[in-house]
Amino acid sequence: MNELLARLTNLSYEVFGVLLPGIVVSLFLLLSWIALGSLAPVWSFHTLPEFTIVGLRNLFDALSLASGIGVSIPLIAIWYFLGHILLWIGRSGPSVHGRGDNWATRVALTLVLRIPKPLHSFDPRLRPLFEAVRKEFASSGVDLEWRHFYPVVKSFLSRELASSLVATYQNKYTFHRSVATASAVLFWISVLTLIGALITFWANGSQPNWLLLIFLLGGSVLIAWGFSGSYMYHWEMFGNTIITEAYSLIYGPKHDDSSDPKPGDH
Repeated sequence: MNELLARLTNLSYEVFGVLLPGIVVSLFLLLSWIALGSLAPVWSFHTLPEFTIVGLRNLFDALSLASGIGVSIPLIAIWYFLGHILLWIGRSGPSVHGRGDNWATRVALTLVLRIPKPLHSFDPRLRPLFEAVRKEFASSGVDLEWRHFYPVVKSFLSRELASSLVATYQNKYTFHRSVATASAVLFWISVLTLIGALITFWANGSQPNWLLLIFLLGGSVLIAWGFSGSYMYHWEMFGNTIITEAYSLIYGPKHDDSSDPKPGDH
């Protein structure tokens, strides 16, 4: 049973940390295509058509079960690859004090693909609990710093606890960091599209969906603000949960089944 739970946990990381962010960035790209409007065929030399609901409906109607499966397999591979790109980029951010209370700095760093993370991997107020748990895992001559501590204790918790929030917070902070990265990509696509649209409109009168384009530009900043903040929160909660769950498991009161009332006892 524990082995099955471990496999499901690993699979959930691939789904929420890699595959789902790939779907999000592909959705952002689709919205950018819609926002291009009549600029799509102009800029692509008529390789990419203008997006229309009718064209999308005709595409779905033309797909059979076999062709649908044939399309879904490479599509999942693309989502997986895009998710990994977001994961690689998102890890490069600097550490900042607190939880990024200076939202302007946090958003600015996010938009240049440097999503900040908290300076501390857990709430400093949990330091006494951290030291107590670390003492239980440190062998003679080994001083466990956080980089060594958390994977060891995480493995311990996965073996000893039937239910843990550690993997949940890890999946959350990974997903939120990737969405913040995707929002930065959407921001720069929107900025470049807006500049190119103004030039094209002045040159030959072709124009995009201005309302949607401006909406995507503003929305990308809002998404960067929200998800960069929630990423920092879940990052810290990941560390907090490792410490508190391990402390509770090691030092908490032990439940004695023999003291439970049995049927018929009064």
